[in-house]
Amino acid sequence: MSVFNQTKIAIASLFLGVVAISFGSIFMKLSEIELSPSATVFNRFWLASVLFLVWHGYKAIRQRFSGDKPVEQQTYTSQDLLLLLGAGILWAATLVLLAWSLTQTSVAISSVLHNLAPIFTSLGVWVLFRQGFERQFLIGMVIALGGAIAIEFEELQIAIDEVQGGFAAIVSAVFLSGYLLIVEKLRTKFSPATIQLWICAIAALVIFPILLFTQDQVFPSTASGWLWVISLALICQVLGHGLLTYSLAKFSSVVVSLVHLLEPVFSGIFALVIFSEKLTFSNWVGFAVVLMGLYLAISSQATVNLPFQKSVKTIVNTFVKSMTSKLSLLKQQFSETPALLGAISLFVALIPISLAPSLAKLCEQEIGANAVGFHRSWIAAVVFALWNGLEALRRQQPDHQPIEQKPFTKQDVWLLLAMGSAATTSLLLWAWSLSQTSVANVALLSNLNPLFVAAAGYLLLGRRFDNRFVIGMVMALLGAIAFELHKMQFASDQILGDALAFLTAVFIATYLLLIEQLQTRFTTATIMLWRCGVTTMFLLPILPFIEKRLFPYSWMGWFFIIFQALFCQVLGQGLVTYSLSRLSSGVVAVTLLLNPVLSSIFAWFIFSEQVGLFDWATFAVVLAGIYLAQSSQSTAQVTNEGS
Repeated sequence: MSVFNQTKIAIASLFLGVVAISFGSIFMKLSEIELSPSATVFNRFWLASVLFLVWHGYKAIRQRFSGDKPVEQQTYTSQDLLLLLGAGILWAATLVLLAWSLTQTSVAISSVLHNLAPIFTSLGVWVLFRQGFERQFLIGMVIALGGAIAIEFEELQIAIDEVQGGFAAIVSAVFLSGYLLIVEKLRTKFSPATIQLWICAIAALVIFPILLFTQDQVFPSTASGWLWVISLALICQVLGHGLLTYSLAKFSSVVVSLVHLLEPVFSGIFALVIFSEKLTFSNWVGFAVVLMGLYLAISSQATVNLPFQKSVKTIVNTFVKSMTSKLSLLKQQFSETPALLGAISLFVALIPISLAPSLAKLCEQEIGANAVGFHRSWIAAVVFALWNGLEALRRQQPDHQPIEQKPFTKQDVWLLLAMGSAATTSLLLWAWSLSQTSVANVALLSNLNPLFVAAAGYLLLGRRFDNRFVIGMVMALLGAIAFELHKMQFASDQILGDALAFLTAVFIATYLLLIEQLQTRFTTATIMLWRCGVTTMFLLPILPFIEKRLFPYSWMGWFFIIFQALFCQVLGQGLVTYSLSRLSSGVVAVTLLLNPVLSSIFAWFIFSEQVGLFDWATFAVVLAGIYLAQSSQSTAQVTNEGS
């Protein structure tokens, strides 16, 4: 097997091992309903010892009957025995302290503090092997420690007894770092199964006297208790630490402890799902600071295992080149039919866009409509800024054909600002209307924009439409009106919401016409960055005055906002903007008439709004009208996006 393939296997083993280990905190918490922390760890070790012993027996029997050349047995020196003994004791102490800390504090906090091990591992390398560190390492260590303090600060104010659990988790991190350093040394001579067999057996023998002294219950008394300790042994110890031990033959203990930082992320998510543990905003900020600090510390040039970086870089580059070649071939095929690619993009965009009203309704259970629009815009702006940054870096590559960069003119800036303002106004009106009327009313009235697009194109741009387009637009409009007409609620208290939805259609039409003009000069990512950036800057100073609550108070609220930003804004609106480089604004506006139909279907799933046979019939009428409009004479737009 080549060195490259061995490295790929080691990387896969390392990441899969961390995923398996992440279940450890969960299984410990469940098993401690019945057993003490020490008894839980003892059962984990003796069960894992039996499994590793069975594996050794299987390999010996297979070797004896297979007729293969016998493998030379390595002798154990006194140094080997001392290292194995030390690894077993340290690993036993690590898990006992970690298990006890889980009884004193939450799973997420215990996991994060326990995963400060990379700092202590790096310090151990410095003390034992006299390996120096750069300033970046020291900065990262200070940031990580500051994040750990930030995580515990709120808990210190609430309950002082949780400090003991946090301290035990930190001490377990120190022991874990020693364990990794010793196992790294042992991997130069022994196999992962041999090392883990010794470690688990020694750890079980170390913990057993403690159980006798404390007179704790040694074994589970129920089937569920046995299930959790067996899961601990099989998934976390045999699979998880077996794979981590295997990877230590290829990577240093510092690199392994770095990847180990993924454990608190998985553990926190599992604890959220299984135990419903509440994670406050300060907890999430503390987690991010700790991870950022640890990344800075471990990624400094003096501490990172360079073969690991090169291997990961090689794998990523190979994948990127393969996907780039396939996308280039697909792009070449679509370049011959620009309207087809625009139509496909537009129909795909309809799914996330049509889901937006229902998602906004769910978000407004915690924060106001304008706050939803603000968060949706700034998250999307960050994504498109990163997109533009990556495009700029790609253009700087020596093998990339340089593209002449044209400076922004005053007209370009005014058009971009007008486009962003129109989008902002339509978003505000649309979100406001959802709080004043039904989803069906908003979906119908806000999607009357094809009338305004056609009127503006005829009056301002001198466009003329053939009979096929006009008939298709009328059919699609009538189908959309018929679809929603019997659902609309013309109550007097909803007049304001209906008027706002109608005005939304006017500004959406303006937005589509401006994007169509801008697509001749700019890429989709640039246009969307300006759109989302203008919206963010417009809402930022006024939001505190028009909304009582600016941030969601639950993780589910943040989930709906982030999902709406990525799915509806980045994907949905991004594809609509891209389609305007291939299709005219009139055709795009007519196709968007499917929005109320799909929105009602999603509302049927989420809010149990009724969709009958008549609705499906009108849905077919809308599709027929869209087909006629899209197959009319002038639909394609060819811009710099296609080149």
